[in-house]
Amino acid sequence: MAKGFEFKLGGRTVNQKQFMDGIKQKMLDQAFAAIEEKVRGTAGAIVDPETGKRPAVFVRRKGNDGYVIRTEGSPEFARELERRLGLEKGQVENVTVAAKEVPHVYLAHASEDHESLARPLAEKLMAAGIEVWLDAWEIRTGDSLRRKMESGLSDCTHFVVLLTENSIGKPWVETEIDAGFLQAVQGESRFMGLRIGVPITRLSPFLKTLRCPETDLDDEAEVAALIADIHGVSTKPPRGEKPTYVQNAPSGIKGWSASAVAVARYLVTNSVNGCKFDPQTTVAKVAEATGLPEEDVRLGVLDLSDSALIETQRMDDMRFWPLIGLFVEFDRHFLDFDNQKDAVAVANRLVSEGVSQADIAEDVASWFADWPVRRLNSALAYLEESKVIDAHHSLGQPPYVMSFLFVTDRTRRFVRDHG
Repeated sequence: MAKGFEFKLGGRTVNQKQFMDGIKQKMLDQAFAAIEEKVRGTAGAIVDPETGKRPAVFVRRKGNDGYVIRTEGSPEFARELERRLGLEKGQVENVTVAAKEVPHVYLAHASEDHESLARPLAEKLMAAGIEVWLDAWEIRTGDSLRRKMESGLSDCTHFVVLLTENSIGKPWVETEIDAGFLQAVQGESRFMGLRIGVPITRLSPFLKTLRCPETDLDDEAEVAALIADIHGVSTKPPRGEKPTYVQNAPSGIKGWSASAVAVARYLVTNSVNGCKFDPQTTVAKVAEATGLPEEDVRLGVLDLSDSALIETQRMDDMRFWPLIGLFVEFDRHFLDFDNQKDAVAVANRLVSEGVSQADIAEDVASWFADWPVRRLNSALAYLEESKVIDAHHSLGQPPYVMSFLFVTDRTRRFVRDHG
């Protein structure tokens, strides 16, 4: 009988299925490495228009079928990176995206309603702390009507149209409605139609699908309700005290649900060294420690898992653990150090020492001897995740997140940009 084929993978003898799975995994690893290199190469060529520097970019693998791109740069930087990579708007996520503090209203109306309705409403909104784009205030002699309109639309948080007998069916108002609806679909503003003296049956089929309430602009209570709505004040009953797990969420954290922040806080503050798998925990343990209902813990875990910051193991009581990206994103919010500033300090020392590589335990730890391992690991994780350094990992490296690091041109550029 002929001897069967022998499959080897990484020096080990494996069966055929293990061999094929290993080949598939290697191909996936290579594909992700190519994507990551393209993203970082493209990002490295872009200077943030807001800061004049090259911000950190994190490319995180999400299972075997996806990846997440996040940046500490401005929204303008994120949009430019998307454009150059051929991605859709929003595919490059911002670590911190500040919301517009002052609502901006684009007020669309028929010219016949300007003096009787539009201007009085605009003045009331302005007096209530709401910025208003009104054509008579914004368009001067010689201005391009189209450009001024586009500028007002691009800045608005709320598109408000006065639906009256004069405006319904008017071509220019219809054009504004189309533009306002497109802004709303893209998530850039909110569409608000106000019916004044016209029944809902007079509206177009499209406007009938939207909530366009009958409004009396001479009624102060109705105008006050409109102002509150634009400011985001809910008509719901007053809330009670926040649960303990969200009361002290740092103001600098934006774009995360309260449950995701609570889970992240638990993992960050209970990690001994800030490494992958540190700590491993369960939904039940986090629920008990934070006061969150288990369902909310699961939703927080899902948010963090979708952003490639934690890994999960499906069991009756689901287990999960952090990836180093979680510490990169959240350490500075919950601990008494800033890992971004620490990363700059480490990179500065590497470049000033003129080394091409450094042993973490013997070199880097001795340079920062007054830092606990937890703090040093957080800075090193930041440098590795943003590809400022190349890292070498080995089984005997604990308690550090890597055993050796290698200085690259990206390290030198990082120091020049941030040092």
